[in-house]
Amino acid sequence: MSLAAAAVLCLLPAGAQTPAGNAVSDFGYAVGVVERAYAGYPDKTAGREAEYAALKARLQSEISGDRDVYDAIAEYLGWFDDSHLQTPGAEAYRAKSLRRDTDYAGRMKRYDPQFMHCRVDEDTYLIRFPSCDLTDAEIAGVRAAVAVYCASGCENLVVDIRGNMGGSDNAYEPLLKLLYDHEGTEDAMEYRVSDIAIAHVREFVGNTERGRRKVACMERTPAGEFLEEGKTYRIRYDSVSLVPRRAALIVDGRVASSGEQLVLEVRASSRRTTVYGQDNTLGCLDYSNCEILYFPRDTARWMIVPVTRSKRIPAGRGIDREGIAPDVRIPLPLPRTLTDNVDPWVEWVAGDLKKTEKNVK
Repeated sequence: MSLAAAAVLCLLPAGAQTPAGNAVSDFGYAVGVVERAYAGYPDKTAGREAEYAALKARLQSEISGDRDVYDAIAEYLGWFDDSHLQTPGAEAYRAKSLRRDTDYAGRMKRYDPQFMHCRVDEDTYLIRFPSCDLTDAEIAGVRAAVAVYCASGCENLVVDIRGNMGGSDNAYEPLLKLLYDHEGTEDAMEYRVSDIAIAHVREFVGNTERGRRKVACMERTPAGEFLEEGKTYRIRYDSVSLVPRRAALIVDGRVASSGEQLVLEVRASSRRTTVYGQDNTLGCLDYSNCEILYFPRDTARWMIVPVTRSKRIPAGRGIDREGIAPDVRIPLPLPRTLTDNVDPWVEWVAGDLKKTEKNVK
């Protein structure tokens, strides 16, 4: 499995911090980090070299005038159209953000999905799982919810991950194991070698034999190249749960990062699960394993850079541009409220699972 991919600042470790100093401007620092360490840099600039050079020159010229340097950095990072490549304000400059409306909080009375689980009807149980940014105790709570469902007598299960912006892949394992019904494979990821990527590996797995071997391989690989490793990884558990008989995974346009990884792994290893939604997921997974870095001149300001690339990209199967489409589009307006309630979308999906079951019979 890949290391945790983070979607927002609160999901990230402190990472490598940069000492304060005046050796380079903060704009120059951002450009240097992206060009040497961002996993998406070779793909995003290929065939657009002149456009990229013109962008840098224009922004540098505007900074030399009266433009705020951090707004210019936001535009620079936004040009790459990668939701994992972040600094405050970058979203306003991303093409994807400008063409897709995922402001559910502004379109609904209340959009604040909460972890909860309950019976929907006599045949269907609901587990709402709106974040993968969980403590060990909260992951234990997910396992407890799975146990309660298994004892409920409900044949059908709705797993609602609307709003799940990611965190750690480990957080969703109890749900994946519950839905699993056959061995599957998913695309692995690869590191673009840099000092930042090496620091990332040392931080997360450096004290293990596997981590030491990986660091040694990275140190032998020329900077800027991708570390050659396996193309896929296996999804395999020793047993298959008897329930659910039919399952649903509900997504929306705020599902990102590890939330999207859950969708991909469920599709790869669970024939009994159908993905429902209205909008595609956000599209924030092709480049992941993020580091937060602080600027040399204003050390209170930060940027986030992903240091790995999915093997989907060289194969031409990236998902970030459009996100992941649901199998079934829900033909309802947005619910007025999404918190810890059983909303109309869940009720509709529960009914559709029953119809699907009848058709299968």
